[in-house]
Parts: sequence; structure tokens; C-alpha cells
Amino acid sequence: MRFLRSRLPAAALCLCLGWWLWRGLFFSCCELDGPAAHYVANSASETGASNIVSAILFDYRGFDTLGEATVIYTTVCGVALMFSRSRFRRSGWGLSFIVRRGLALIVPFLILYAFSIVIMGHLSPGGGFQGGAVFATVTILFCIVYGSSFEASRISPKTKETLESSGALIFTLVGLFGLAQGAGFLSNIGAGFPAGSLGNLVSAGSIPLLNFAIAMKVGAGLSTLFYSMVKILEDPVEGPPPEV
Repeated sequence: MRFLRSRLPAAALCLCLGWWLWRGLFFSCCELDGPAAHYVANSASETGASNIVSAILFDYRGFDTLGEATVIYTTVCGVALMFSRSRFRRSGWGLSFIVRRGLALIVPFLILYAFSIVIMGHLSPGGGFQGGAVFATVTILFCIVYGSSFEASRISPKTKETLESSGALIFTLVGLFGLAQGAGFLSNIGAGFPAGSLGNLVSAGSIPLLNFAIAMKVGAGLSTLFYSMVKILEDPVEGPPPEV
């Protein structure tokens, strides 16, 4: 009885949240008002994107997304400067042979999954932020499983800086293209980007380009953050662990 009493509040909360989510899945445009109603009713025709969230992030509120990307860039710069002199005298040889071989089998699928999230971001749930986070996860797993020196030798900090800066440059150039066309900064279809056919891979104008730009920034930025905080110098006295 005591067990049931302690679990009843949690069960009631889960049921209420589940009912709320279920109710939210079935709504009509007439129940919405303001910008939400406009987005739901017109985003497909105005942006060419099937994913309403991507249409909002990279078209209607593209300037806000640029600001969010700038925050990530500023955070990476600050953390890299803060930990630029940090050194920890511990082994960076990674984990066991079994774990390393297991990761080697999984990594190609993780990279393919990340690419699919990015390139399909204007058609289905996902996009540059989510795909970039998966890319960063791959580099973080390299650092944990194979050791920090392995990850740094394959994907150098300079390469990450180049990728992140390139993502910011692509995002800015797409925005300036709209400005040059007289349609405003970060304009999409109004700037002349082809809308394509709704639901096709090549559609949604500039949104796929912006997804790739954000994926480059987020992937390289999060990876740099992790590496800056766990930067390890391998102890020259201690050798690699025995293979298992």
C-alpha cells in the first residue's frame, strides 16, 4: 500500500502529460491564432518546406537562428581560451580492444544517420542542429574510446575551427544573397531560391543550405568544447593498456 501511495502522484502526472500530448497531436488550424496559425497554414506554400519547424527556424526567423549560431561560436571561443593552458597528466590511451572494435562498426551508421538528419531536415523532423549534435557525438566517442591523441590526429582542432568558420560564412553569404536581391537579409523564396516541389529532396530554397551550415557550426563547435575541457597529455611513462 505504501508503495502504491508513493507512485500514485508520478503515475497521475504521467497520465496528464500523456493526455496533453495526445490532445496536442490532433488540432486544426482554426484552433490556433496569431503567427502559429499562419505558420501551419502557409509555411509549405511560402517556404517549400514540409517541416514547419525548419521553415520557422531558417526562413521566418532565420535572423534569430543566426543569433543562436553566434552564441555557440562565442561559447566555443570562450571555453577554448579558458582551457587553453589546461593539462592533465593522465593516460589518454582509450578503452579496451572490444570497445574500440565495437565503435568502429557503429561509427559509419552514426555518420550516415547524421547526414540523413541534415539533408532531410526540411522534409522530416531534424535539421542542422540535431545532425550537428550527432556529428559531434562521433568525435566525442573517438576521444573517449580511442584516446584524445587519436581523435586529435584524425580531426585536428584546426580542422574543426575551419569547419565552424565555414558554416558561419555559408550562413552569412546566403543571407547577403537575399539582401543583394533586394528581398531582405536571409530571404528565401523571395530572394530567388528555387522552391522546388513540396516533399522532394531538392526543395525549400535556401533551407537545406542553412541546415548544412548550422550542422557544420554545431558539430565542430560542440566537438571543440568537449576537447577543450578534457584535453589530455598522455603520460609517457605509462604505455597503452593490454589488448583484451
